[in-house]
Amino acid sequence: MFKEVVTLKKIYRGTVEGNVIRVEEIIDLPLGTQTLVTLKTMNKENQEDIRNRQLRLLDQGFAFGKKLYRKREDLYGR
Repeated sequence: MFKEVVTLKKIYRGTVEGNVIRVEEIIDLPLGTQTLVTLKTMNKENQEDIRNRQLRLLDQGFAFGKKLYRKREDLYGR
């Protein structure tokens, strides 16, 4: 009776050519899938800001909530 709705958020980079947007990556959605498209123009400053922010996040690493061990001996001491 009800259709299952799956929300999927992905970001693709593309170029506007007339009334068509050419994306640089392969979109892995079946033909006929209805989507909502939000457009945001990019310039060199925006790209550089995004790149720097992503590099900072990578440098921070990921906290998975586990205890970090610096040496192998620390594992045996617990």
